Parts: sequence; C-alpha cells; structure tokens
Amino acid sequence: MLNLFKIEWLKIKTYRTFWILFLAFLIFFPVAFYFSASKYMESLASSGRMEEQILKSMIESPFVFPKVWLSASWMGGLFFVLLGMLYILLITNEVQYRTHRQNIIDGWSRMDFLKAKFSILIFFVLVSTALIFLSGLLVGLVFSPANADVFNGIYFVGYFALMATLYLMLAYLIAILVKRTGLAIIIYFAVVCILDNVLWLIFTLKNSQIGYYLLLEPVDSLVPNPFKPKIMERRTVDDYTLVIAAVVYIGIYCTAIVSYFRKTDLRT
Repeated sequence: MLNLFKIEWLKIKTYRTFWILFLAFLIFFPVAFYFSASKYMESLASSGRMEEQILKSMIESPFVFPKVWLSASWMGGLFFVLLGMLYILLITNEVQYRTHRQNIIDGWSRMDFLKAKFSILIFFVLVSTALIFLSGLLVGLVFSPANADVFNGIYFVGYFALMATLYLMLAYLIAILVKRTGLAIIIYFAVVCILDNVLWLIFTLKNSQIGYYLLLEPVDSLVPNPFKPKIMERRTVDDYTLVIAAVVYIGIYCTAIVSYFRKTDLRT
C-alpha cells in the first residue's frame, strides 16, 4: 500500500486545491483552538457576575488537563469536515476525468485503485490525529497548573482517530456512489451537518437511546461537546458499545464500496 500511496502523492502534490484545503485545516484549527482557549481563560479570570461564575463552575475547564484532550478532539471534528470535502474531491475528480480507468488500463486492478484511495484516508487520519495531539498538548501545557496529570484523558485523541476514519469512510462511499463532485459534497454535508443531527435530536427528545446508533452518532457521542454541563447528558450507552458500533459502520461502508466498485461500469 505504501507504493500506492507514493503514486497517489505524485498525483496530488501539485494540485492547488489540495494544498488550500489541507493547509486550511492544518493552520486554522490550531490557531482557532489556541485563540479560543486564550479568550476563555481570560474571561474565566475576569468573570465577576454571579451567574457566569455558577455556569462556569458547572463546566470543568475545557482547556486544562485532562479535559483539553476532549476539547481538542471535539473542535478538531468541526474542522475535519474540510478534509472530508477534500477527500471527496480527490476521488470524484478521478472518476469525472476518467483517470481511474487509465490506472486500470496501465495495470492496476480495481482493488489497487480502492487501496490507493484508502491510503490517502489513512494519511489524513494520521496527520489530523497528530495535529489534535500536538494542539491539545500545547494548550494544556500553557493553561494547566504545574501539577496537572498530562496524559489523563488522552484516549479522546484515539476517539478522534476513530471519528476521522468513520467520517472519511462515509465520504469515500458517497464519492464512489455519486461520482459528481458538487452533488457528492452536498450530500455529504447534508448527512453530516443536518440529517444525522436532526434524527439524533428527534430520538433524544423521545428519551430513546437509538439516536446514538445512527450513521455518525457513535463517534460524535464518544467526543461530546466539552462546553455542555454533565447534567444535560442523556446518554446511557457506554463507550465500549459505541466503539463497536463505529467499527461495524466502517466495515459496512468498506464492504459497500468494494462490492459496488467491483461491479460498476468504469465507462460511466
């Protein structure tokens, strides 16, 4: 797979849109995260109103250890949509410009093409997870007391990696099925930002735990909003169950991608 990734890298390293979106994630996330932490800690120090003090006392400081790992992972998930969009772009461009056919004519099998695109997925997950770790570590070291337990809660970074994988696998499936860049991106955003959240809200308002098993909710629930008071948390499903659900979804998406691409007509 490393050789396939090298070939993919040759394709994208001169692609301007790739660098714009990729660098936007690499730069904007850590800057926004540090800025948010700085402003929050300033407001915490200068808070004078009783209502503000009570509210902030209900929320464990999100930018010090150990909760900074959750905050970095959650905010990283908000920015990660950029990489989902970029991933769709890289796949659909191959289909629209028929370069995937040329790869196969030149000797690749259909599985080689899928593996090559999967190597890009792994690259995005590894880079983004490393960025989440470094950003959380930096902000935590800056704003935490000297005796803080640095690595307590670091498992949230692992949850982020799982979340990134599931999000990209969904993007992969949509790109393979839809093939048209604009439509695929619209569907991806609709599922990620609207459909999944609306369905979760409907089930939650009915006091049902089914919402936590929807398309993306297993990983979203593993990395909850750090600014939400614990008293508002309604989830009773344990983390272990959600991890299993996420892995099952990844397996389903992977199976669907392979099954469809093996049978699809590459001329369309």
